[in-house]
Amino acid sequence: MALSIKDLITEADRCVACGLCLPHCPTYRKTGSEADSPRGRIQLMRAVAQEILPNNARFNEHIDLCLNCRSCESACPNNVNYGHLVDTSRAIFMRKKSIWQTIAKPFIRHRYLQYGLAWSVWLIQKLKLSNLLQYVVPAAKVLPAINMPTIWKTLYPSDHTQINKGDVSLFLGCATNTLDNQTLKASIYVLNKLGFNVHIPSQQTCCGSIARQMGDSYEAEKLIAQNQAGFADNMPMLTVASGCGAGLNDYLPKHNVQDISAFLMACDWSAMKIQTLAKRIYVQDPCTLRNVQKSHQTVYSLLKKIPQADIQPLAGNGQCCGGAGAYMLTQNDMATNLSNDKIIAIKEDNVAILATSNIGCSLHIATGLRAQNLNVTIEHPIEIIAKQVGFVGIL
Repeated sequence: MALSIKDLITEADRCVACGLCLPHCPTYRKTGSEADSPRGRIQLMRAVAQEILPNNARFNEHIDLCLNCRSCESACPNNVNYGHLVDTSRAIFMRKKSIWQTIAKPFIRHRYLQYGLAWSVWLIQKLKLSNLLQYVVPAAKVLPAINMPTIWKTLYPSDHTQINKGDVSLFLGCATNTLDNQTLKASIYVLNKLGFNVHIPSQQTCCGSIARQMGDSYEAEKLIAQNQAGFADNMPMLTVASGCGAGLNDYLPKHNVQDISAFLMACDWSAMKIQTLAKRIYVQDPCTLRNVQKSHQTVYSLLKKIPQADIQPLAGNGQCCGGAGAYMLTQNDMATNLSNDKIIAIKEDNVAILATSNIGCSLHIATGLRAQNLNVTIEHPIEIIAKQVGFVGIL
């Protein structure tokens, strides 16, 4: 999946160093360093590939600081594939073993370990031992309050009162399956109500994005191959986490990968009764939905189906929140710096309900809100609309 060194150099040569990417890069906006900009990083990657510069700790530091939010791709007039350049550089030059990769790898690969983790966290929270867990494992501060884990069926048939509209498959995702099964249940509920049979392939696994972020292309390729074998390519493959959707969209192009909101906006809602919700809902655009899947506007359109709901974009939506998969753990200072901008926007607009389509964004922003004792409801758009059509949290 990663490019060869020759291909990396060829792709890097397509950058004309115009600088249009600079104002769109979150790390450049924070550091002001050319080496922390897309243009600068491309020059560094090409120089290391050509052995003009050494592959040393300083080079690694600048590439590591990249969130791979891919805002630069949206601004690039030459359509340079920056995402592949970063993936390749990490795979060839920087394959690293972090403590987070070592801990996460077995849980990412095996669903039975995800269930074990989910049950453990759920039990700890039920016993009100979360503070003790965070004392022992500080990173546990990102964990949300979770629902009882769910063992998924392989098929959820459509609502018998609806005309059958066909079949779709649902991608669970490792983090979503472990920490936010409510969004998955809401997705199944709405799809069934609209007349779709929902398949949940048992062979599916992690999308591979975390492995790629760590430079482990071998592991990423194994995960993608398993998903390729597990999902049929003759039905839409729906994702609820845009981070997963972006990775699958890049590496499984034949599988018709779609974000759940984009798919639902193409459906017939004429027979669906939607209850009113006279509240203002702010929407945070995940970078992966905006820059890779390019379907962030469908979230607004979907939520606007709710009568009397006032749907507004969160200020500063063009900037990454700093979540970016494992980035919030491996690059905590920059991640916190970026999330603070989101917290400021939330406070200035007095946000009470925030919708976001990526669990990484949700976890990271929620952590920042808890740190400042701010009470904001963060939900996936599908869960918000599902409640307005009768979803009560169970299937």
